[in-house]
Amino acid sequence: MWKRVLRMFVGLYLPLLVLTFCVYQYEKKKQIVGLSQFQKRDAALKKDYFLEQCNGLLKDTEYWSHLEYPVDFEPMGRHTTFMDRYIEVIKEITDYDQFRFIDLKGQEIYRAVRNNADSVTIGNLQNKENHEYVKAGLALKKNQLYLSQISLNRENGIVEKPNKPVIRAVAPIYDTTNTKVGLVVINFKMKRVLDQLKSKVADTELYLFDDSHRLISSSLHEEDLPYESGKADFIFPDNLIANINKIKIDSTIAGEEQIWRFQPIVLNGTKNSFGSNKKMASEIITPSTLLMILEIPPRMIASYTKPLADSLITFNVICIIGIMTLCYLFQKKKVEKELFYKELESKNILLSRSKDQLEENNVMVNEMNNSLEIRNKQLSDFSYLISHNLRSPVTSMSVIVEMIQKEKNPEILHQLLPKLDIVSKSITHLTEDINDYVSILDTKEIKIIDINLQELILEVKNEFTETLLDNSDFEVQLNFEAWNHISYSKFYMQSIIHNFISNAIKYRRENVSSYIQFESAIENKQKVLYVRDNGIGLNMERHGDNVFKLYKRFHRNISGKGMGLFLVKSQLDALNATITIDSKVGVGTTFKLIF
Repeated sequence: MWKRVLRMFVGLYLPLLVLTFCVYQYEKKKQIVGLSQFQKRDAALKKDYFLEQCNGLLKDTEYWSHLEYPVDFEPMGRHTTFMDRYIEVIKEITDYDQFRFIDLKGQEIYRAVRNNADSVTIGNLQNKENHEYVKAGLALKKNQLYLSQISLNRENGIVEKPNKPVIRAVAPIYDTTNTKVGLVVINFKMKRVLDQLKSKVADTELYLFDDSHRLISSSLHEEDLPYESGKADFIFPDNLIANINKIKIDSTIAGEEQIWRFQPIVLNGTKNSFGSNKKMASEIITPSTLLMILEIPPRMIASYTKPLADSLITFNVICIIGIMTLCYLFQKKKVEKELFYKELESKNILLSRSKDQLEENNVMVNEMNNSLEIRNKQLSDFSYLISHNLRSPVTSMSVIVEMIQKEKNPEILHQLLPKLDIVSKSITHLTEDINDYVSILDTKEIKIIDINLQELILEVKNEFTETLLDNSDFEVQLNFEAWNHISYSKFYMQSIIHNFISNAIKYRRENVSSYIQFESAIENKQKVLYVRDNGIGLNMERHGDNVFKLYKRFHRNISGKGMGLFLVKSQLDALNATITIDSKVGVGTTFKLIF
């Protein structure tokens, strides 16, 4: 009974479970959409903040580029008084890490390095002609500003400790005659900006990297270690990395486990007047496009969807208890009804068994009737053989004997004796045929063995000189791909094959390469043997009904007794096999044996 209860429970509960799953997926999708909107607003604020800070740095740099510098500007030589009025400004702006003037050859002519909040060291000039930001700065035109990538500050090629992320803003400077005299380069500290970007409103992660997939900053790292640490591909799934280079606008990719918000930060080629309508807008040049990615990780999605999952689990537990109780009560009532009809059902089973036994008996009777019909037909042929074929030669013998008894002339007696010998031999041959046929009728138990048909045909083939000699123009072809072994009487099968080969040789056409072909097949789950030749063939419309009858011959110009095909059919009938024939005059004959 419990199996029935479980089957009924599964049938009722499974649709409810599917519905619950669909509701869960729908609600989860709504929550993911809500999280995506929250993430979108957070990402927009962070992007605006970053752009605002970058524009602030560029505005400072633009200020220094628009000062009117003395001709042959030497800030650490004869023009120190020019710089004295600005030194306090440099000290006060704490985001300045380094402030430098570089001449047109890439040599520093002024260097101010911040030691602490209100201390700056002047001097220690260096040659920067091989630095990328200097090369890019020297190529700048008026009203162009260069903003480098964010990187760790290096001194003499060595990363400064502790790690100090900086961004360099570069602008050309001109003297009072509007002649380009060098560059102003300001290293701005970026730790404050990056820390602000990494600050979390919720449990989200932030990544900032360039278009070469080099990681610049990540909220996964508390210290400023990831700067210039190499490719960031290992952080993201492979399918996400494949799509990153295609992203040109702000976009969101929401999955089942994570939500990614992409914010490209494009500064290169943009123009900004920094709030002044009087000045010509400055063009900003930067070596790469930054990409800000905000991730809502699986743990945050799980924390949002867990209450929904808990409520649906509680609902399903209540449904399981209720449905199981209902199924148990229903099946209990059903079992009681089945017990009531049990005795009647058992009687029906007995009647059904009796009916099946009766049907089996009817099948056996039908089989016996079929066998008797075959035997009766064989006996009828045998009766015809005795009454018709034997009567004629016996009558002839009686007449000749009577003539011999009455005849006195020796010459006539000499003529009658050979005729008596001919009639005697005819009776002898007829008796041999009758013995062959009677052996089939009298065989009550035919020995059945497994026969390798291909080997048996090759064995019978060697009984004929037409197939034994190598130079013969008669060929025996074999094709036993479908089957090769059969359970049958070897004596009968040998006789059947012998008759087929003998007839094919006897009734072959002149001036044609003759053959007989044996081919096995499976049709309707029965073994079938096709025997084909290209002999003279038969007129089936004329002789089709008499092919397998006793002493029926169809080619008067070829010797034969008309016994071969009759014996073939008798030997097949004896083991419930059948044979059919299809023949065309001048084309050949095909026999189909169905076992």
